[in-house]
Amino acid sequence: MPAVDLTALNNRLQSLSLYRNNPETYIDKLEDLLGMYSSKKIQLGENIPLQTLLPRLNVSNLVLEKVIETFPALANELPENALSVLDILWGKEELEFKILAINLLLNLPAEKADAVNQRLPLWITSTDEGILHSVILAQFPFSNQATVKNLRIFIERLIHSDETDLRSLAFRILAKVIEQKKFSDLPWVFNLITPFLEKASINTYRELNAVMKALIKKSEIETTSFLCDLYTQSSSQKAQKYIRKVIPLFSEENQTYLLQVLHNN
Repeated sequence: MPAVDLTALNNRLQSLSLYRNNPETYIDKLEDLLGMYSSKKIQLGENIPLQTLLPRLNVSNLVLEKVIETFPALANELPENALSVLDILWGKEELEFKILAINLLLNLPAEKADAVNQRLPLWITSTDEGILHSVILAQFPFSNQATVKNLRIFIERLIHSDETDLRSLAFRILAKVIEQKKFSDLPWVFNLITPFLEKASINTYRELNAVMKALIKKSEIETTSFLCDLYTQSSSQKAQKYIRKVIPLFSEENQTYLLQVLHNN
């Protein structure tokens, strides 16, 4: 794989930005740039683990990261052009183009929430490539606080989907969001998952457990209080059964407290 001269790469990226007003030309120039750092050849006898069945350009992560660093400006200054670019990128076969498409999509401003919500579920269901799903998950939550609403709308849409795979993905994303240092809106999470706790079954325990572990790590006291309120106020036997099952996830002190609440109700 060609060595990366950062000065030369940065100069090429600056030149690439000059074509942002013309999505098709921008794509052509981006392909040329990636081609300079691409190595499609695999040497005989080389033991390379098969991560994906998609064709690859074998462009280094450094080059992709530098390209992605230019996306916030494109997405925020020219969102309509960005949409055209990312749709063309996703339509290409190579893994690198799809990774760039995902990153550009997730850099769109909050007012383009519908564009994100329309595309991501389709992209997720159109491929069973685990490596692409990992790329999508790695982007959450959005680093730009202005897009937090966008993220929540996306999670809410997925979690209420009729598609089992999409619901499962929503729970995984939700767990990752909770784990982020800056995330603190636990009431939103509690309200979001309450209907699922009230219908909890063995088929949803795994997804719910991932979220519950993230909640406990974030704030065990608030999560304990939430489950106590749910246990005493909800008439759902499924919710009560689930709460009994997750008690071992808590600290000894909170296990004792939860057991007391269960015993008194």
